Amino acid sequence: MGPVWLDVHAEQLDNEEKEILAHPSVGGVILFARNYFDSAQLRALTQSIRAAAGREILIGVDQEGGRVQRFRDAFTPIPAAQSYGALSASPALAEQAGWIMAMELIAHGIDLSFAPVLDLGFGCAAIKDRAFGATHQAITDYAGAFAKGMRVAGMATTGKHFPGHGGVKEDSHLVTPEDTRDILHSDDFAIFQSFIEQGLVDAMMPAHVIYPQHDALPASGSPYWLSQILRQQLGFKGIIFSDDLSMGGAHLFGDASARAKAALDAGCDMALICNDRHSAVSVLDALPIQSVPAADRLRVRQTVDWQRLQQDPRWQLAQRAIKRHAAEWQAQQA
Repeated sequence: MGPVWLDVHAEQLDNEEKEILAHPSVGGVILFARNYFDSAQLRALTQSIRAAAGREILIGVDQEGGRVQRFRDAFTPIPAAQSYGALSASPALAEQAGWIMAMELIAHGIDLSFAPVLDLGFGCAAIKDRAFGATHQAITDYAGAFAKGMRVAGMATTGKHFPGHGGVKEDSHLVTPEDTRDILHSDDFAIFQSFIEQGLVDAMMPAHVIYPQHDALPASGSPYWLSQILRQQLGFKGIIFSDDLSMGGAHLFGDASARAKAALDAGCDMALICNDRHSAVSVLDALPIQSVPAADRLRVRQTVDWQRLQQDPRWQLAQRAIKRHAAEWQAQQA
């Protein structure tokens, strides 16, 4: 697998996309709501992506739940992360949600949902109800359970956004926020450290946030944060994904090729270039041919039949519980 992740435009591949996917530096495809019409179409799309690549690549999506759930019709509505703690739900419900989310994606040929969010608190415009809590304990309980559910289903977990995005108000989709705290001595950082020590994260995604007390670069392109702190100090052995390098928070590194190079040189294993085909192609042209053998660990190893899954009593029980919880949360927010 190569280091570059990109997206596709629609519900089927066009001829240019088939050509691009065959490039040896492509290692993954991230899907969006525009890529989904129904279950049969989605399964056909993931099959065609792998056929066009002609080799094993990863397919992922942001299917966290709440406002960040790309596939909805026929999929279980996963509640917003904040809802579990706000409604004093059992962590077992969060585990069911992680399991059913992962199983439904695996049944459609998808390897990864970039989850769980490990950021602390609800005050950041980019995070809000995507956070599992405002305390270390709440995130340990609920995000930990969600991650365990994903693992039981056979899906790798991705903790984000290292070393913590919750302490800024600005949205890193638009700007590069600065967190002026000593974040190394914060609960935000301690959460990531704890999840690594417990072995609950298989991959990590850093934040497009600058922590000026420690380094002048955003964590997403910082050798200090990715190599010195994440790899050496915390001993993280998994895959490091960049966050989307098309986001405003990454633009200070330069054009798309410079952004991708900065991320990979800093310690990212795989670089995401989303919703910008021209930039994705320019990155493929600019980077030397390289591979990320360790990324193969993130592939799903099992096959799940969609029809059989829906007949599984465990799936039916989990879906009923999750739907009740989601309805209660929606009523509270109305």
